[in-house]
Amino acid sequence: MNKLKNCSGCGKVYMEIGQGMCIDCYRKEQEDEQTVYSYVRDHDRCSIKQIVDDTGVKERVILRMLKQGRFIASGFQINYPCQGCGTPITTGKLCSKCSNDIINQAKRLEAAKVVKKVDKSSTMYNASRDR
Repeated sequence: MNKLKNCSGCGKVYMEIGQGMCIDCYRKEQEDEQTVYSYVRDHDRCSIKQIVDDTGVKERVILRMLKQGRFIASGFQINYPCQGCGTPITTGKLCSKCSNDIINQAKRLEAAKVVKKVDKSSTMYNASRDR
């Protein structure tokens, strides 16, 4: 069922039908996406900052396009910061170093869980029962 919502772009009330914003802002974002796509086509290896500075398109539009995989199929590479350390990356949310750090932390936590398990046969309660 459709709901009335406030547009995240301009704030006016609109009927939500799945686009996440009013029709005017949706059309504007479609135009912005075409601008970004044209820019990226001419500047194969660029950063999000370069795109924002040169086109005036909002960063959130570019990030949404990246999340939707709009540039992967085209073969373009856009650099954006790793969410962990800020190193420029072209895919995913984390660079390989931050990904490896998280994997190693998970392994250490799992190892700590194994060490914390208590051998119940040697607890005081069980030891007194055996007598």
